[in-house]
Amino acid sequence: MVKKIVKFSLYVLFFLAAVLFFIPKVSLYYLAEKELKKYDVVVSNERVDDRGFTLSINSANVYVKSIKSANIVEINIKPFLLYNGVNVKNITLADTAKSFVPLKIEQLNIEYSLFNPLNITANAKGEFGELEISVQVVERRVHLELQPSKLMLKSYQNTLRQLKKTENGGYVYDKVL
Repeated sequence: MVKKIVKFSLYVLFFLAAVLFFIPKVSLYYLAEKELKKYDVVVSNERVDDRGFTLSINSANVYVKSIKSANIVEINIKPFLLYNGVNVKNITLADTAKSFVPLKIEQLNIEYSLFNPLNITANAKGEFGELEISVQVVERRVHLELQPSKLMLKSYQNTLRQLKKTENGGYVYDKVL
């Protein structure tokens, strides 16, 4: 009996791994890109590479309302059904954002899990400092917690005034979309 359970479990694991490996990730990416276009967000000049269990996107330019907004060196998407993650490395914002925030973002990690389906979490690190983000999907609420860098504190006081200062020297921003 134990042998049958182990054998069945191995078959199920193999089937799930095969489904994850053979999911048409590139097609799903282009479908997501088509959906973003409805919000006037276009990703162009990217190289898309299906790496089996993950999807890699390199050298992407992001345009919002036909205005170049960012260059992204590398994006890794992990669609694992129960847990999904997006890791973005080396983002450079357009010069138009320079008066609001520093332009370099070293990394951005976004996570979504079916074990916590009502929340999307993210964290980012860059010239601005460290940022924790949570999105409550049903309530459409965004919560940001920023631990600003010295550069942010020195050169971007106008942006920090838009945020609420906390007791530990950080800043918080809450918005309902």
